[in-house]
Order: sequence, then structure tokens, then C-alpha cells
Amino acid sequence: MDTLAIVPARGGSVGLPGKNLAPFLGRPLVAHTVHTALTAGIRNVVVTTDDAGIAEASRTAGATLVDRPADLARADSRTLPAVVHALDTISTADDTLVLLLQPTSPLRTAEDIAESVEIHGDRTSGSVVQMCRSTDHHPLKVCLETPDGGITPVHTWEDLEAPRQSLPAVLRPTGGIYVVRAGDLRRHQRFFIPEVRCQIIPADRAVDIDTAEDLRRAEELAAKLQRSTNTL
Repeated sequence: MDTLAIVPARGGSVGLPGKNLAPFLGRPLVAHTVHTALTAGIRNVVVTTDDAGIAEASRTAGATLVDRPADLARADSRTLPAVVHALDTISTADDTLVLLLQPTSPLRTAEDIAESVEIHGDRTSGSVVQMCRSTDHHPLKVCLETPDGGITPVHTWEDLEAPRQSLPAVLRPTGGIYVVRAGDLRRHQRFFIPEVRCQIIPADRAVDIDTAEDLRRAEELAAKLQRSTNTL
């Protein structure tokens, strides 16, 4: 099965300037992600970027580069168009299994990547999304405001009064791994392609780097995990 990892890493960042080059476990975040993918056995790792420093760090780490156009690298740019641009630039076949690996999820492991590919299997369609269990306010216990100023339950009125433990368990995407066929991405223009399956990790590894504090916390957690499992 042809498998390709895409690592989106634009140069700009509002919350943490230079974020994708921030050092993490001795490597820039983007290089750490490339290293993790290669360790998982993904031989073809592509970084799409508009930044020369990121390009150099990625090349040194063993990635192939795609030059990300400026109009796909703005602060309000979505990841999907940049990924599709990269796939088209390198003429990726529709049946190629594509892994989206964002540098801002550095606690994702090579084992997570391998498991996600295994969960997807040889399905011709559908996707796999890395998730963790959420203990925050249950999403079925909220209401939406209606145009006339009233409210309506997001699901049912009964859910609003139901014991939390009687409601379905809640999973949230970590942002760390998405697995989908290239053709599905092109046709549907999204990463969640039914049937969506999940690869679940502990919530303490679902850190998304947006600030210096996030990075500090991720490094502390990574050091603990490295000492106990040697997987990062």
C-alpha cells in the first residue's frame, strides 16, 4: 500500500512566533514530526512550507519539500487546501493513503502512526482520526440560541436532564493524526470521511502547541514519557 505523510508547516504563527522551528527534544518541532513519521516506517514524508528555515530543517530531517504558495500560508488559511496542493504538486495517486501529521502535536508517537495505518487497513474509503476521551462539559448538555431569541437543545431536551454517566462517552480530535485516501480528500475536501474510525490516546498526550506555555508543558510530559517508555 502506497503511504504518504504530509506535514503542513507555514512560517507565520500568532501565538508562538517561529513555532514550527521551536526546539523540542533536541529538534525543531517540524523535524521532530518528520523523525517520528520516518521511525514509524513511513518512507515518503513531505513538508509543505513557505519558510526557508523550516524547509532546511525538514530537508535535514529527511523530508521531501513542497513550496507552499503565499495565498495558502496566511494566518487564516486552512490546512486542507495546502495538503491538496502538495498532493497535486507531487502527482499523488488517488489510492495513496495520506497521513496528515501536524508539527503542533509532538506527543504523537511512531506507534500511534503505525496503529492508525493499521486501523485504516485496506479500505478504499473512510478515514482514521486520532482522538482522546474528553471529560469537559458534555456536548449533549448544551443548547443553541434560535433566531427569535429562544433556545433549542443540541440533541434532545431529555439529554439536558440525563445523568452524565448515561450519555455516550465523548471523544475529541487531538489534531495529531488524520489518515485518508488522496482521492477522498480531493473529492470531499475534508478529512472526516465516513466511516470514520478512531485511534485513541490518553488525554495527557493530546497537547496542541499554540503558546510558549503549551510547549513547556509538552516538553515536561515528553520527558516523563521518554523515561518510562522511550517512545518519543
